[in-house]
Amino acid sequence: MNAKKVRADALEAMWGFLQMGAQKPNIDALKENCALLQKMLTQKTAGQRKDKPNDAEFSELEAVLNAIVIEAMCLWLSGSLEKLKEVADE
Repeated sequence: MNAKKVRADALEAMWGFLQMGAQKPNIDALKENCALLQKMLTQKTAGQRKDKPNDAEFSELEAVLNAIVIEAMCLWLSGSLEKLKEVADE
C-alpha cells in the first residue's frame, strides 16, 4: 500500500468531515498536538532510542501535523478564530 496516498486520503477524509459543518473546535486537542510537535522539534532523537522512552517518535509526525491543521481549520470555519483575534486585539 502506498503510504503517501494513505496520508493524503486521511487528510482528505478529515477535510470532508469539516465541510459537513458539524465539527466543533477542540482546543485541548490543538494544544496537546502543538505541545507534542514542540517536543518533537526540540528533542535530540527521533524517538527511537531505548534510553529515551519519553521522546516522541517521528513516525507520529504526519498525524500530529494533520491534527494541528484540522483543528486550526475547524477554528477558522466555525468563526472561533475571529473571536479569538478580537479578544487578543483588546
